[in-house]
Amino acid sequence: MEQVLVVERKALEALLPGEGFIREGIETVRDFILRDHSFMPREQAEYDNTVKQIIPYVLIRRGESFYLLRRLRKQTEARLHDKLSLGVGGHINPEEEESPDPLQAGLLRELEEEVAVEQIQSLRCVGLINENTGGVSDYHAALVYLLETEGEVEVRETEKMAGRWVRQEELRGCYSSLETWSQIAAEALIFGV
Repeated sequence: MEQVLVVERKALEALLPGEGFIREGIETVRDFILRDHSFMPREQAEYDNTVKQIIPYVLIRRGESFYLLRRLRKQTEARLHDKLSLGVGGHINPEEEESPDPLQAGLLRELEEEVAVEQIQSLRCVGLINENTGGVSDYHAALVYLLETEGEVEVRETEKMAGRWVRQEELRGCYSSLETWSQIAAEALIFGV
């Protein structure tokens, strides 16, 4: 039974100025998550509205282009089938607890599982997505990271995802097909809305 990292929803939201993409106080939020998290069976966490599962969510940028993923039907999370995504991410498991930074360890594991990045120039936390509009987001919060590269990126799980580089103009054209977190991240980090 998979165990996933969670934090108490009320305690997390007490640190946040509201919903949507949050940049202010992100280090305080990261410190809170690192200090006050616990693990719970994923099956329970998916329907427990007293906690939020923290998902590291990595956007990959090369110059002016972003790596765009299409989630295929063989992917585990049915709610994301056929959606476009700017983010690579997933749950943090107890194995990452032994790392000095379990959030980054989980992020790097998920990244390695899903894509091969030829050269990581930088990786930094740029914000948090918290929204409670129904569905997946009611039980998850995304800790958003930006990965800069000059190299190539290839999807490893080709049966679950396909990927390609897109520029801002093309991204605007497929905005309505983006999953919700990618729409929020694009507005905050790419379109400057």
